[in-house]
Amino acid sequence: MLKILSGSLKGRYIKAPKDIRPATSFLKAAIFNIIGPSIENSCFLDMFAGSGAMGIEAISRGANKAYFIDSSNISCRFIKNNLRDLKIENQAVVYQKDALQSLALLKEKFHFITVDPPFIFFEKKPEFINSLLKTMVEYNLLNLEGIIFLEEPTYSKRNIEIDGLKIKDKRKFSSANLVQYTL
Repeated sequence: MLKILSGSLKGRYIKAPKDIRPATSFLKAAIFNIIGPSIENSCFLDMFAGSGAMGIEAISRGANKAYFIDSSNISCRFIKNNLRDLKIENQAVVYQKDALQSLALLKEKFHFITVDPPFIFFEKKPEFINSLLKTMVEYNLLNLEGIIFLEEPTYSKRNIEIDGLKIKDKRKFSSANLVQYTL
């Protein structure tokens, strides 16, 4: 079970599928410390959502709406159950789709986007992550002051330069790097 760190749902727990690698509490806290009060009334996108922990944390801290995308039926079931148990399903949209395909469904501009794919992607398909980020730019999904947070393993050999995005920051957290992109 994963704990909600702050906001209206602080201290509540959510359930997670056994086969996912959720972001650590330390990394989650770091992301939301960077976002700070800008989370208020924002629109949040949780890609590779797993349990929905990032988007649920965003709602707890004041986001108006969170979108959750995951290709796994099991993960989406957990997300929907967590949203229902916390009584916040009216602030959420859940898509069970491939990450790239799902981007075409999105009509919102997001203030914050978290991208936390399974680390195997960085070994087997590192170009997929860059393609996903480029497609977000092409579809104009990021608000002008928005930030994309990408969690990737420290061993990643992916070229972090993306056309249309600026690297705002890159920090190491244990076995993961957190890369921040802006327009």
